[in-house]
Amino acid sequence: MNTRYLCYSAKNVYLWEQIKKPMAAQEILKQSLHDVFVTALMKVQTLNMMLSDMYVQIIEESDNLYIVIYDDNDSEILKSALASVEDWQKGMLDNNTNMTELLTDVVFGTDLIDLFNEIDYNGPFSLLYVDNNMEVLSEILTIDKDNIVIGDEFWEKMDKELDEFFENLMSDIRYKKTSDL
Repeated sequence: MNTRYLCYSAKNVYLWEQIKKPMAAQEILKQSLHDVFVTALMKVQTLNMMLSDMYVQIIEESDNLYIVIYDDNDSEILKSALASVEDWQKGMLDNNTNMTELLTDVVFGTDLIDLFNEIDYNGPFSLLYVDNNMEVLSEILTIDKDNIVIGDEFWEKMDKELDEFFENLMSDIRYKKTSDL
């Protein structure tokens, strides 16, 4: 019998709770972001707004973090406090790379893509993460019904297939040269 699974101490339980706590808090934060996006997109549909861009901004006011979503005229669509944001998360949200990854996970990891596809928009639609000066920090999503947007996964697969094709082609040429001799 493996005894390491049976040995629990108060210290081990405390450490596990400390590890589990940030994971649970991050899931709550993701759910909060998801709910804000759903509410904003429903508002856009209800008001029959025609958008070309949507801007996402994280701001801190009186020790609370808020997500603010703007339309392409910089008019506020929705402002909502982020649920259960702890001090360690505030540091994470200050990092643009972490925030971009978090927003991307929320948008692509849920049913939000379907909601984004349902809104009316002019030309390509972009969801952009911006700073306090409305300068674009990253592009989270681009939707264009007229053009196909090809992602990195496609190019990686295409690159691999072209490399394999080239190797096969070159092996055929080498084979023919050696057989002609």
